[in-house]
Amino acid sequence: MKKIIHTTVLFGALVMFFCSCKRDDYFIGGSKHNAKVDMTTYDYLKSNSQGLFDTLLLLVDAAGVKEKINKPGISFFAPTDYSINGYLNKRVAEEQNIDPFRKWTIDSMIKYELPKFRDSIDAYIVGESIDYSTMTQNGKLFGTMLPGSQVVVSYEETRDPALGYNPNVSTIPRIVYYTFLFGPIVPPIVAQNIPSTLGKRERVQTSGIQSNSGMIHVLNNQHTLFFRK
Repeated sequence: MKKIIHTTVLFGALVMFFCSCKRDDYFIGGSKHNAKVDMTTYDYLKSNSQGLFDTLLLLVDAAGVKEKINKPGISFFAPTDYSINGYLNKRVAEEQNIDPFRKWTIDSMIKYELPKFRDSIDAYIVGESIDYSTMTQNGKLFGTMLPGSQVVVSYEETRDPALGYNPNVSTIPRIVYYTFLFGPIVPPIVAQNIPSTLGKRERVQTSGIQSNSGMIHVLNNQHTLFFRK
């Protein structure tokens, strides 16, 4: 009986702790962080304790595009190293269709694909600051730094238990999505209804981080670099 009472009290304390967190705080990796960080976007990604962006920044440095992601007033939808690994796996499969002994590594990217990376990173950069106050459920259309390309950014309610929904809690969680468009789209825009033939929809796993140089939104680890179909 004492064990049950202790568990109930502990659960209540946890609920009170989470509910008392300030609006400008967010949780990642089990600890609380303030959404405002006193460093540039590049330095914030470099400071990640899990090294989640080490390979990304290796490519950024090799391609000489550090100033792009640090440009004041932009939003960077950052792919993680998992996204780069997914791209490398696809490239290996392509190469082995030609020769089963071929490999494609990060060194191959640096040697042969830096111009492609230099251009493609622009698809992840929106030329204005996007925070929760500028997002909507259906999504808004934004231009990226890649000439002629557009994305839809939406802030959608979710009833997926895997994404934090709890029917016993009145507040419905919301998730940011980033949909890269393959061509023009006819209004009205409803992000959830954009077919895969017209855009690549990606969930944002960590959003609303404000650095000294812009906004950072981190794409989910299952995303593959370059928005390959």
